[in-house]
Amino acid sequence: MDERDAAIRAKLNDVKDTSGDVKQLEEQAAAVMKAARAEIAAALSKMKKETQEEVEQKLAEGRKKVEAELQEALASLELQKEETLKALDSQIAALSQEIVKKVLPTV
Repeated sequence: MDERDAAIRAKLNDVKDTSGDVKQLEEQAAAVMKAARAEIAAALSKMKKETQEEVEQKLAEGRKKVEAELQEALASLELQKEETLKALDSQIAALSQEIVKKVLPTV
């Protein structure tokens, strides 16, 4: 009986020792998970910042391109306007001469 009690007590002590190890392992696992979460959060934050910077850069490039194309189009329209006005001026002058010829008798 004493041997049996001693064996049971030894097993209980082993279980108590093991439960301490389990608790320690759980704490270590929790610490590892916390560190991993922090690392993942930092990596995600960095990726988000880099992506945002890239998007802003591409938007700025796109705006510059559109603005350059707009300026080019406006310059082209201005040139066409000037050419049209010159053409109209010459047509007006020709029409004026025709009107004068028809209205005033030739001598």
